[in-house]
Amino acid sequence: MRQIAAQVDILTGSAHQILTDDLQLSKKAPKFIPRILTDEQKQMHVCLCQENLRQFDNPLFLWNIITGDESWFSVLEPEQKQHSLQLVPKGVRPKKALRSRQARKTLMEVFFDDQGVVHLEFLPPKMTVTSNVYMGILARLREAIRCKRPVLWKDSSFRILHDNAPGHKAAHTATAMIETDMREVSHPPYSPNLAPADFWFFPYLKSQIRGRIFASIPELQDELVRLISQMPRSLFHQAIHQQLPEHWRKCITAKGDYFEGNSIVPASDSELLESPSESSSDSE
Repeated sequence: MRQIAAQVDILTGSAHQILTDDLQLSKKAPKFIPRILTDEQKQMHVCLCQENLRQFDNPLFLWNIITGDESWFSVLEPEQKQHSLQLVPKGVRPKKALRSRQARKTLMEVFFDDQGVVHLEFLPPKMTVTSNVYMGILARLREAIRCKRPVLWKDSSFRILHDNAPGHKAAHTATAMIETDMREVSHPPYSPNLAPADFWFFPYLKSQIRGRIFASIPELQDELVRLISQMPRSLFHQAIHQQLPEHWRKCITAKGDYFEGNSIVPASDSELLESPSESSSDSE
């Protein structure tokens, strides 16, 4: 504020009043996003979300989706700042020791649909999800679908919704999926806000263990499995049938850019499914 006041040769108080009262500006911390999207990437987000909304002509489209991803869980899952708030006398500030950043962690791979978890596994220590590793995971997922979702397996009607991580989209992975008749749901790159595992499942699960300390990786894994087994089926149904379509609509409304919370109110599906060229011609 002092620098701005000095540059225009006015008092600091006057600069503050102009910025806050007249220009209605305020300081806000930036929101971290996966990537600054180009115009072409934003357009791709819009087109793919429109493509998914058009699939609603098939009433079973959402029922057939099996979605998943991988995420790390630590034996020392840190609390968020608001979770550490304490009531203390005026002038007293509570203290808390920093936790080691070298905390042990485990990598979970999970796939679920509107009924619940279809396949869950923890990868061995130090293993990353390469194309070869992911093809093995997909093979185990197929067996889980055969056992747990026989109706979807019988006519191969299930569709996989996963993100564009290198191991997921490698040529070998794509070939293996084609050979095993595993069809995908369209998903744009750099869009965790369009993946139920990222915008709901993993954040929900981590909130359940936030601030807790586990003595070992097996203890952490057992607790995660227990928590997942207690998750109501209604949460899975809501994530697939309500939140996911709503996120597609918000992405289109935001013109392919990242959106946040309830700040965006989507239009009707008929308006959202208009192509950019149709919208511009109508306005003319």
